[in-house]
Amino acid sequence: MKKLITLLLSAFMSFTVYSQEKVTLKRALKIYDMLEVSLEIENKPNDNFHLVKIDTLTVIDGKKQSLKHNIFQNKFRKANVLARYEIDENKPYKSLEIKGVINYFKPSKDDGSYFDLGKTKGLQKNTNLISKSVTSKNPDLFFGIVDAATIDKVFPNFEYRNSETDEPKKIDFKSFDLIYALKADKNRDFAVAVNGDLEPGFNTLTLTDKKTRMVYKLVKLQQNMTLVERESIRIELMIENEAAVRKIPFDFKNVQPKG
Repeated sequence: MKKLITLLLSAFMSFTVYSQEKVTLKRALKIYDMLEVSLEIENKPNDNFHLVKIDTLTVIDGKKQSLKHNIFQNKFRKANVLARYEIDENKPYKSLEIKGVINYFKPSKDDGSYFDLGKTKGLQKNTNLISKSVTSKNPDLFFGIVDAATIDKVFPNFEYRNSETDEPKKIDFKSFDLIYALKADKNRDFAVAVNGDLEPGFNTLTLTDKKTRMVYKLVKLQQNMTLVERESIRIELMIENEAAVRKIPFDFKNVQPKG
């Protein structure tokens, strides 16, 4: 009898875990010449240890044609994932099929997908801070704290505008609290948490070196941040691997977008 109860409990627990990892269509919304698709994992906790990202996504119209011009940032998020398609605003799009796969990433120290790098004061600048145990198999992965000299070297004489009406200006490095560089491998993606936040700061400048595919982020975290506070910024990395990622397929038929 005890064995039977154990088996029933195991089966129930397996069913419960599976049901909690179900992709749901949060919305399909038509806005003029844009179709927005939002997906989420049912009952997923909203924290840095339960992340989601689109692996594949296909939207098929009533004539069995796949929509093109998919516009989305394919990065790990704590909540829902979004994709947008350019569409003909005069077409009805009454019956869509939305299918694909979501990557559900649960980083942890146990499976080697979570790394607490600590405070910036103790981190060496202009070097790859990703563990060699990871980069030995994924040499293109890079994350590092960099300085203004690195930005000037990679982007000499760089100027930018905050808006079309503004005059071009050079980077005021004193207006940012943190500068870091990152590059994902084609087989490994990762997320960066700055003081526990995956999308830190209220003012961010992102630059991409097209030759190396290295992304540089300059972040303003808070007004009047002191040197002590800047040196106390905590950095965490969540680097995906097979043990930490579950691929969850989905297929929604006869979707009638709102709008």
